[in-house]
Amino acid sequence: MGVIIDYSLTFYFAGSIERILAHEFSPTLLFAIRNGIVLPYLALTVVFYYFMGYTILKFLENEEIYPVGVFIILLMSITHVLGGLSWFVLKEAYSNMIFMLSMTSIIIAISVFGYEVLKRE
Repeated sequence: MGVIIDYSLTFYFAGSIERILAHEFSPTLLFAIRNGIVLPYLALTVVFYYFMGYTILKFLENEEIYPVGVFIILLMSITHVLGGLSWFVLKEAYSNMIFMLSMTSIIIAISVFGYEVLKRE
């Protein structure tokens, strides 16, 4: 849902394709726009996120780090929604905050992976 909300807000608040092409950070979205494949791109992105989230949580189902997996997926979803709202806010500090939330997800995931590797040795 986060991806759907993100791109819906992006297209709504950006106002034009030219503005998205000039200011969007996502190279995959830019590629989709330039090649006229936005709807298939969005559909594949949503399916990919859902499938990967489901698969990861299925693998973590009986592990003690399961709640961390749920937290990371929720944090990524929130980051997407806030990213779509960035077209409304239009402040550099806000965009930097969203970037830091993305980096936080990555840092948590790497840290938990390292913890699991060290714990099993």
